[in-house]
Amino acid sequence: MSRRTVVVIGATGSQGGPVARELLKSPDLYHVRALTRDPSKPAAQELAELGAEVQAFDLNAGIDALLRAFTNANAVFAMTDFWATRSAQAEAIQGRTIIDAAAQTSTIGHFIWSSLPDPEKVSGGILKNIHHWKSKSLVADYIQQQYPDLWGKTTVVLFPNYFENCLSHPERYLSQTDAQGVYHMYLPHSPSTVMPNGSIRDTGKLVRLILEDGATYFTKTVAFYSEAISEAEKQAMIGKKYGLQTMYHVISPDEHQKKLESQGLSPGIALDYTEQLLMFEKFGNVCGASEFIQAKEIPGLRLQSWAEFLEENDILVNMRAF
Repeated sequence: MSRRTVVVIGATGSQGGPVARELLKSPDLYHVRALTRDPSKPAAQELAELGAEVQAFDLNAGIDALLRAFTNANAVFAMTDFWATRSAQAEAIQGRTIIDAAAQTSTIGHFIWSSLPDPEKVSGGILKNIHHWKSKSLVADYIQQQYPDLWGKTTVVLFPNYFENCLSHPERYLSQTDAQGVYHMYLPHSPSTVMPNGSIRDTGKLVRLILEDGATYFTKTVAFYSEAISEAEKQAMIGKKYGLQTMYHVISPDEHQKKLESQGLSPGIALDYTEQLLMFEKFGNVCGASEFIQAKEIPGLRLQSWAEFLEENDILVNMRAF
């Protein structure tokens, strides 16, 4: 296999970072062009030390900047960050501009798009406020509808609920203790409602496999998660590990939205989060659909489980931090 130049958008972030670091393990196979807003920050400097070509890049800079970044690229891992703007419209514009530039770059032989399911399609039009899913799914549709040649060498990856969310946002993802030391979780989910979960650190392993198997994944959608597990079961496993008394409470969607608003989220974003949970409550594990390739079933790909994540991380420290 000849050495390929792979452009990684968001190369210092939670998705792009693992991709860049995984590919940098094989400098004879991959030249990594790491795009990041701030090349001076430690994560970017670390990538440079590992051999990456680090470039300053802003997704709002327009198509000409993207065309320069894509010069002679053989593959692209592309993603957008809804949470940077909290605007579905802004994210969709960024995504379409990435697609326009990729379609004009003749050297690209594989395009990987980080996405999520279309919430309106999956819910039959019932759930219309999961904006951070919708904007990404619109971009995936845009590739198929506007650029069939690019679609012919595209892989869409649907991302999971990250295990790491409980480290970065413990106030939303972990139980809270009361005066008696009992840890409580409040969600609009039955205790048996499962969601696709996985470690974001495994992104690199998955993307590398997709790149190496190439045409096997063209025009395909890969559902990336290691297991479908309920939040009640995750809570119970934390309790068992640390010898804690835990209680799981089912609350209404309105109560959940108000709880998120009390934590500082805007009503619109709180509704977005709440409807995301309702997607799995009402429609099951939508990422487990037969139309998607299940990453956890790909031969040779080892994805971390929740039990393994608990062994590696001191969740109790985060539970006591708020």
